Amino acid sequence: MSRNVTGGPPFLHKLIVGTVAVAVGVYAAWDASKDFELVKYTPFSEEEVLKRQQEKKGLKITHLDTRTLDYTPEAKERLRKVAEEEKLKAQADK
Repeated sequence: MSRNVTGGPPFLHKLIVGTVAVAVGVYAAWDASKDFELVKYTPFSEEEVLKRQQEKKGLKITHLDTRTLDYTPEAKERLRKVAEEEKLKAQADK
């Protein structure tokens, strides 16, 4: 009474599907991030550091509710064109 129980797909199939899934995920994240500009951190200059030390100002980090990633100029232009086309289409439908 032996049963033939399969353990699922072979490891090679799992490896190929996993690799493709990771590649698609990386591409999707990379493609979606092209429209955004990253905020660059600019540290204080040496003069500013000395001035802050003399004034005894410590590190101050403020989080604003208005913070966001900004669109690149190309993405802004593309979105503006899409909005204008939709506006013209809505006016034509009336």
